[in-house]
Amino acid sequence: MARPLVYFAITIFMGCLTCLMLINNLVLGSVLAISFLIIMYLTIDKKFFYLVICFFIIGVINYYSYFNVNLPNEPRLKVRISQKSTYYCTATSGIKKIVLEGNIFKLVQGRNVWIQGDFKKLPEYDKGIVGTYTVKDYEICNEDLLFKIERFRTGLYKKFLVVLGEEKAALVMAVCFGDSAYIEKTQKEDFKKLGISHVISVSGLHMSVVYKALEIIIGYKIAILVSFVYMIFTGGQASTIRAFIMIFILKISSKVYKKYDSLSSLSLAAIILLIIRPFSILDIGFMLSFLCVLGIVAYNKKMKKILYKLPSKLNESFSLSLSSQIFSTPYAIVALKTFSLGFLISNFFLLPFYTIVVVLGNIGLVCSTIHPVFNLINYGLFTILMIIEHIQKLLGQLLPEMIYFSYIESLVVFGLYVCYLGIKKGYKQFKYAPLCIIFVLLFQNYKIFPEVSYIKENKNNMVLVQYMRTTIVVTTGNVDVKNIKVPVKIDKVFQGYKGSSTIKLNDRYGIRLISRGKKLEAQIYISQKIIEKQNMSVYNSMIEEVKQYRYIVKLKNDETYVPSGTIINKYIIIGDKVLKFSRGLEEVL
Repeated sequence: MARPLVYFAITIFMGCLTCLMLINNLVLGSVLAISFLIIMYLTIDKKFFYLVICFFIIGVINYYSYFNVNLPNEPRLKVRISQKSTYYCTATSGIKKIVLEGNIFKLVQGRNVWIQGDFKKLPEYDKGIVGTYTVKDYEICNEDLLFKIERFRTGLYKKFLVVLGEEKAALVMAVCFGDSAYIEKTQKEDFKKLGISHVISVSGLHMSVVYKALEIIIGYKIAILVSFVYMIFTGGQASTIRAFIMIFILKISSKVYKKYDSLSSLSLAAIILLIIRPFSILDIGFMLSFLCVLGIVAYNKKMKKILYKLPSKLNESFSLSLSSQIFSTPYAIVALKTFSLGFLISNFFLLPFYTIVVVLGNIGLVCSTIHPVFNLINYGLFTILMIIEHIQKLLGQLLPEMIYFSYIESLVVFGLYVCYLGIKKGYKQFKYAPLCIIFVLLFQNYKIFPEVSYIKENKNNMVLVQYMRTTIVVTTGNVDVKNIKVPVKIDKVFQGYKGSSTIKLNDRYGIRLISRGKKLEAQIYISQKIIEKQNMSVYNSMIEEVKQYRYIVKLKNDETYVPSGTIINKYIIIGDKVLKFSRGLEEVL
């Protein structure tokens, strides 16, 4: 069988995805597993099929083990602080990721700590978090190599800060070393609008640039070793690990006189990453990295032939950009629900300058102790970043605004894309599918199940309630409905909301809204007996009504940044379950 690694990578991915489905919905998970295995049985050699089953089982067991076996629930636990901000703290215990709460305010990112407290299993599947540990007391451990790397990186930022200033120093740290902690939220929004968000996280592009420069200067052997150290220094993100594995295989294959196959190399990288981090199946960075490379492998040469009339440099740039978007764009629309119309122009004008920043920033890293050379590099960086700043301002004025999609609209775009591929491959029955998809789009505002969403518009907290054909917005402040970037028709807006009231949706559900200063908290009341049915737009704050409900689900408003006027969290009530949607990914509460 040609390219068996491709089948193994897909199989492990499907094994992990099946396990996720089985954990949350036994029926859906079983249907997915049976369907996939039947397709494999009918399309591949029978002897090879048994090997595929083995990889499928490995994927299922590996994913289940990560979230359910050897959880860090000891009363005294050694962890490393992996991310620390004002509102959020995560740590790693072995390979497990956990959220820390409680006595955490003086903890430092990158440090090993002995913590004492209580563990509660609360998995967040898209982030690879297995639960929450409430810290009652802690003891700082001695410094180790990884903490020294973290401290060195902090010191490097301070050195860049002296010459470049806060904004430019933050940009250098993000572009060159994958440390986006210093980037302002408004900067991130500008990058999203221009379609160049990938430049502020160390990706395959960065690894390729760094390796190529190193290979020219010191040869491929030392370049591979230094690239490995660079991968660890920048945080070991999925895209950099993938790029390093592919570069390593490319160089090794030529030395052992074997033909390099980019698709098999990409598949091996996926297998290694999914075994180490099975939760990567829901990681947007992981998916975008692999889909971009898959598009380049499959379509780059075809794009060059189509654009043959362009000058060679333009042809190469546009072909690379377009082919990388073929698979990644539909996924990005579904996962992020946004799309930048000017991404091609932005990448063409800005990527060459950001490539120079990557090179100069890493030279600055090497020469950070040689002050005259380091200062000279900083002045070079300052000049390039000034050019980039002016180009970005100009493009920001000329390019159209970013398009925001609802969850249904993003699925519709993806469905139409699949139909296009099916028709192109000769499956004529796909031509009827768009009619069904457009029908779904027309009825997207009709909600069969009640939906409750948190929205933040500047400093105003809002709750969006949707059920059947009615949509209302409740806010503690005063907002302009036009600033709400949610593609639904809003029927009523209740502004300056104070106190607490209940919205009765039907004879089963009620939404309790409680104002706490400028913040707004929503709670879902679920009844197990029939109560009087009322219209959802009628408010009633009588306490007696609340007593008729059997249990309550408090809806958490995540302390996370999203563009103003967009949804932070969405909750959907189905039966007696409440599903949480975060960045387009679902999880059962």
